Amino acid sequence: MRFTLLVAGAAVAAAAAAYLVPDRDGLAAAVESAGGLNPLLAVLGAWVLVLAMVPRTALAFVGGLLFGLGPGAGYVLAGALLGASTAFLIGRFLGREFIDGVLSREHPGRCGALAARTARLDRWLGRNGIIGVVMVRFLPIAPYGLVSYAFGTSATRYRDFLLGSAVGVLPSTLGYAALGAAVFGPSAATMGVAVVGGLGLLSLVVTIGLHRVRKNEPHPSPGPSRPDNLNMVRR
Repeated sequence: MRFTLLVAGAAVAAAAAAYLVPDRDGLAAAVESAGGLNPLLAVLGAWVLVLAMVPRTALAFVGGLLFGLGPGAGYVLAGALLGASTAFLIGRFLGREFIDGVLSREHPGRCGALAARTARLDRWLGRNGIIGVVMVRFLPIAPYGLVSYAFGTSATRYRDFLLGSAVGVLPSTLGYAALGAAVFGPSAATMGVAVVGGLGLLSLVVTIGLHRVRKNEPHPSPGPSRPDNLNMVRR
């Protein structure tokens, strides 16, 4: 029941965000009327919108558009980490018990093979959560909020998830905020192109490095097979 609530709640939040997110004029009016509360409202807005699975890159672009490169990236990064943490804890509370129960049971045929592979991945995330989170954050596989909910249902530790999220989203947040700031300044345009180009190179380097770390990870040696044990007993 809790896992069903998690899936349904995420779907409702995503559907609501598609209709409730204000347009550019609405955002500009909100910023102008907020005055000194702009930083707080920007962080809270990013927090809520991440939970509703609004793309974080779009939030970073809008943050740069409204507040400039530095403040916009900072506000969105803070709100995105708060939203990711909340989504992770919701996923952990509502979905981890169900996933753990599914993976611990035996399943016939292809379902069994899929469950075994998923269980191995789950155990790997429990040991190497930071590497797994950084890899997923660098590669735009799924929406930022949805991935946060999913990691909550896995064996990933919270501290690994939070640290991996911070490392994985910082370059792209700066890049898209710089592009948003470029709308109002030619100097920011140069910064935006440089940051986005560097982001692509950095993503490639980090992905290759993490792949090598995972490849070189020691694996436990298999124990003796059953026939060998039987031969030893006979001798």
